[in-house]
Amino acid sequence: MDYSKIKYKIEKETLQQEVLSGKVEIETLLEALKKPEVNDKASWVFSSVVELKPDIIKEQDITLLIKLLENNPSKALERNIWRTFQFIEIPINLQEQCTHLAFETLERNESSIAVQVFSMSVAFELSKNNKDLMHLLKEILLFKFENASKGFQSRARKILKEID
Repeated sequence: MDYSKIKYKIEKETLQQEVLSGKVEIETLLEALKKPEVNDKASWVFSSVVELKPDIIKEQDITLLIKLLENNPSKALERNIWRTFQFIEIPINLQEQCTHLAFETLERNESSIAVQVFSMSVAFELSKNNKDLMHLLKEILLFKFENASKGFQSRARKILKEID
């Protein structure tokens, strides 16, 4: 599958349907996420596939995604991995590592707004059963709120409302 030729939404949706229908294995798509020359486009397809069929992703796939995040991925790959994490349940044995990465990403000012917003949502979901983490998330959001973009503020407002 040549992900480098994906330029338009219709091409992405065609590949997405091929994965969802089983014509293309999800493993093929996951392998493409490891290849710098195509991982941006492959991650675009991947996040859409997972949004439509969250149970397609397995624990070992989540482990791979976390490793990709730890290795300074491209902006598009990072954005699509965090977007993907919003649609799935992170296994208990990976939650601590994922929570750490979510908070780290949220605090990193160099991260794009979309990446910060997606990681904020993941951090919130993973912190729901931990008062200390929830308090830390609230402090980070309040600290960043005033100088943040409208998109960041919108998501932060929703999360802060749920925290209080």
